[in-house]
Amino acid sequence: MLNSLQVTAMRRIRNIGYREIAIAAVVVVLIVAGWYAPSFIKHWSINKQDLPVAAREGLSPVVGKIEPKSGNVLLATSGQKQLNLDTTTLNLQVVDAAAGTTWNSLYLEEGSGDIEKSPLVIKFLGKDGTMTEWDAFKYAIQNGRYELNQIENGVQIVFDFFETESYRLNEYMPDKISEENYKKEFVDPINEGLLNGEISMVDAQKYNDALSIMYQLDQDNDLYFNKFAGLPPTSLVKDLINLSKAVGYTTEMLMADSQQFGIQVTITEPARFVITMEATLDNGDFVVKVPTYEIKGGNQFYTLQNIAVLPSFGLASADKVSDGYIVVPDGSGALFKLNSFNGKFPEYERPVYDNTYYDKLYDLPEFPENLTMPVFGMYDTDQAGKSSGYLGIIDSGAELGNVKVQLGTQDTSTGGTLYNKVYSSLDAMQFSRVKVFGAYSDNEARFLSTTGLINVDYTVRYRLFSGEVSYYDMAKSYQQHLIDKYDLKQNFNATPKLFLDVIGTVTLDKRFLGVPYTKPYSMTKYDQLLSIMNDLQDVNKVVNYKGFFNGGLNNTIMNKADLTGANGSRKELNDLMDYFKQNGSSQLFLNADLMRVSDTSDGFWLKSNALHGYDGKPIGFKKYDLASGMFSTNATKQYLLYPLILSDTVNKFVKDSEDYPNIAVNDMGSTYYANYNPRDIIDPVVSNAIVEDNLKKLAESKTIALDNPNMDRIQYSQYAANISRESSNYGTMYMSIPFRQLVMNGLTEYTTLNVNMSADRSSYYLLQALELGSIPKYTISAENVDVLKNSEYSDYISIQYSAIKDGIKSLYAEYSKGLEAIGSKEITGHQMLAKNVFETTYASGSKVIVNYNKYDVTVAGHHLDALGYAIESK
Repeated sequence: MLNSLQVTAMRRIRNIGYREIAIAAVVVVLIVAGWYAPSFIKHWSINKQDLPVAAREGLSPVVGKIEPKSGNVLLATSGQKQLNLDTTTLNLQVVDAAAGTTWNSLYLEEGSGDIEKSPLVIKFLGKDGTMTEWDAFKYAIQNGRYELNQIENGVQIVFDFFETESYRLNEYMPDKISEENYKKEFVDPINEGLLNGEISMVDAQKYNDALSIMYQLDQDNDLYFNKFAGLPPTSLVKDLINLSKAVGYTTEMLMADSQQFGIQVTITEPARFVITMEATLDNGDFVVKVPTYEIKGGNQFYTLQNIAVLPSFGLASADKVSDGYIVVPDGSGALFKLNSFNGKFPEYERPVYDNTYYDKLYDLPEFPENLTMPVFGMYDTDQAGKSSGYLGIIDSGAELGNVKVQLGTQDTSTGGTLYNKVYSSLDAMQFSRVKVFGAYSDNEARFLSTTGLINVDYTVRYRLFSGEVSYYDMAKSYQQHLIDKYDLKQNFNATPKLFLDVIGTVTLDKRFLGVPYTKPYSMTKYDQLLSIMNDLQDVNKVVNYKGFFNGGLNNTIMNKADLTGANGSRKELNDLMDYFKQNGSSQLFLNADLMRVSDTSDGFWLKSNALHGYDGKPIGFKKYDLASGMFSTNATKQYLLYPLILSDTVNKFVKDSEDYPNIAVNDMGSTYYANYNPRDIIDPVVSNAIVEDNLKKLAESKTIALDNPNMDRIQYSQYAANISRESSNYGTMYMSIPFRQLVMNGLTEYTTLNVNMSADRSSYYLLQALELGSIPKYTISAENVDVLKNSEYSDYISIQYSAIKDGIKSLYAEYSKGLEAIGSKEITGHQMLAKNVFETTYASGSKVIVNYNKYDVTVAGHHLDALGYAIESK
């Protein structure tokens, strides 16, 4: 029964006419339109550029043929160096005739393996998800499957990798077989072969063991079945294939046994890859190029995934060298001591520029430091006292590169080999095994997502050193290479400076009557920053004002340069900017995230404007929770721009920010960039070219500061912020070295990490300032950080200026005094005196000795306190 109120309500509803309903509908539409129309209009104002085409150098013109197996051929001469080719082994040898030093691309001593005899080692991925590795010696050279073409100053080698026989187990052994046939076709022939001497006792035992590991009896159905859900171990696969051959188990028998249980066997076409490599001598450098767009595959079932380039170049055998180091670009740089193999850390392999980031996105990185320089090297002294070395520079295609180290040992019983190696490889195709039910799902179901073959001219340049060489020599050589490549000018500014990250507007979660909402809150307003600047009047300051544009740290899309109201009025901003105009020794940079978006309310639509991952969905980036190693559930999502809208965004930002000449860019210095949506691949080579174009555009109209930039980006920046002095301290690393700062010296000004947001004492950063000319860096705010507790900004601790200003002034005063005593920032020498003790020589003739140990040391006539230093002035 309806009560009286319900009856009355129903009568009123019946009395509402169509006219009233139409009016109500129009009102609702207008309200919704009022909410969404601005966003809709702004979205459609975002313009997408055409997909750029990756640049191709192409193959060098062929000037003649070289007959295989025709002895040694002189390919090129450059100064005192000669490049020779052994046309049988394909060893490329560079000889320094004056010094009597040679460098070989292969290691052909007695006992060397197939890898040591191979200029290339490839990996390829099947559509079944199986990864296979082939070396050039076994699959091309020993079968004569190569062509040699003479090119200017070198040779073009065409490798024809070919599978002479299959190694796919399903093409040899059945997944199911009747109990009767199992005995008749496997067990009995093994016993018969053993009796008649065709199968040895050792092999018979191996085959029987392999069968028992592979198959399990199903007594209810009188059959044996393969008990492996995935692929068995490689050693077991080889034993089973050899078994099938030994007992004469044919493809016809395999087909018949499988058909008995309704299993269809597919015999895949053999794999084949034709890969062209060019090697030349260029102004004394040995240069190797692999153009991936020239690769030809034998069938579509396989895609080439990785190519190791000259994995044995400059190999140092533990029985021949007495001393030496391998140099890798991990963090600031690191050394591995030769002959220091450790079975707990059998090899080191890292991607350049963190290029596997999107595959490993949802897990906390294993290593604390990335590889921001595309270099690697080795220097050694043999047992006769002769020294030499080389520096490998990935000159093109570094965004796909990897650096791998294998250390040797004289005691090979520990599981290692004699061979010390460092080399690079390229991922010609990137891929990920994506979890079907989400990255953090317990369900391990996955699917394979790939980029397909990526077009690039992968080029490695080897700079060769005859005689004694050090990491400093290598750093200076790489620096000169950058100067020549990018037409850079060195500038050594010996003025003491202080770099300040200033936190402006953040977004805080609030509640009103239990209802959650967000509110912008400025940690440092314009007038507060001006007050701080006046308090630091005697300090030369470089200020990076963060949270300035487009809503603050949680910004909207940066296709405009709107001020953030919480920071203060226009007049207060003008007063602040006037201060910097009147104080020429200080600079104000305004911070911008040009590639990242946190607030999507301003026309940024995820489906069409955001970067997509291997799963085909927009990627929402979050800070990692250190306890779980996963994305933090409390952090705000950030999104990267779809690469084809970056240029439009930067163009509009540049136009709208004409009043601001100095811009600090957070994300364009080192963000690895590519769109992995399987329906819309924009590979890293093309995406990197888009970023380069936009950085160039910015640098033409602005003075730029970049956060932790990769080495190929420093050409655009006046300042490189947050440059670590550490490596990842991987198990077998011997020492962290400042290779990165030595390269940057004079090319850009660089800072330390944050002095006040570190567990290290401030003296640790003072040492870097004196040792390397680094600018000490702090992060500060005017407001009390208590307001940030329980927010996503809770890692901003110890930043309130009033609480740390005395420490800032004290460090700056000591740094200024030390720099005055040194008299220069131009580094002319750097060496390791003892463990964690280094000496820097400056152009003024002054020397600085620093002790990074947390205990006192006595070295070079100086007693140095823990984290202490000494300056020898000239």
